[in-house]
Amino acid sequence: MQVILSGLHGDACEVSIAEDLAVYFHVRNVSMIRQGMDDNPWALIEVADSYERVWNVCNQLRGVFHRGKKLHLYIPLHQEDVFHEFHELEAHHRINFR
Repeated sequence: MQVILSGLHGDACEVSIAEDLAVYFHVRNVSMIRQGMDDNPWALIEVADSYERVWNVCNQLRGVFHRGKKLHLYIPLHQEDVFHEFHELEAHHRINFR
């Protein structure tokens, strides 16, 4: 399962994020995204936790400040393991509202 973390400083690195979040998640991998935002990167975090656990931790940490910047944690919606675990529709299913 993936989690997006934003509100980081430019000196944030994969190792420090993995170590700091190990208290909350079973972190598999961290990828830093710095495309054009050297001073405001974000991280894509792969975790080996249940959706409920990830949801609770994201809510617990949402809005926490780190070195003067507010952290934001998001669970991307289009993930196969999340979608199939909690929805009966296929990921490509379309709903037409009238």
